[in-house]
Amino acid sequence: MMLDAGLGTLNYLKSRILPAGAVEVQDWDDALQRLGKAVAVRMEAFCNRRFTRSEAHVDEFSALATSIVLRAIPVEEITSVEIRSFTGTLTDYEGGWQLDQRAGLVLFRSIPGDGTERLVVTYAGGYWLDDGSTQPAGSTALPDDLLEAWVMQCQAWAEARRLFGTISLAGMENQKSPPSPVHLTAEVTAILESYRRYSGE
Repeated sequence: MMLDAGLGTLNYLKSRILPAGAVEVQDWDDALQRLGKAVAVRMEAFCNRRFTRSEAHVDEFSALATSIVLRAIPVEEITSVEIRSFTGTLTDYEGGWQLDQRAGLVLFRSIPGDGTERLVVTYAGGYWLDDGSTQPAGSTALPDDLLEAWVMQCQAWAEARRLFGTISLAGMENQKSPPSPVHLTAEVTAILESYRRYSGE
């Protein structure tokens, strides 16, 4: 099933934030899809990493690096490490490396290149979302707290933007004032702190 709303599916998001009687209504589907994707992008920007699993992530770094931290963590497998020259030519890096899969940290045995070159790494990594299909071998399921953070932020932004008009969102009846439609909530940032990627690139 397509990750059509960012970190989750549209139907899942609707089931979590809308009252039961409104879940089947399709009037807000397009707006919710955009909202879900925007929240996922904002969460990834805050954490300086990518969450969605892919078998073909590509990251680029300075070729002067002796170590790098890949952006889609955890990493399952590195499929290629290449050096791109200033003319655009790609050549395989043959110096060897060590990979810490959970941290996404790659240590090189030697400096891969010089200041005019770029390091291009292709790899499989990120979190797999349980959409009813079989989990790929070696992948890591999306943590429950990360999915909860996404749902909470989608709910907060939908409420702040009055996306559903007069409908009270599930669990929001006693909210004293609407949250900011721009910033992540304190609850969400507290969850995301443990997922932040600290790297210069």
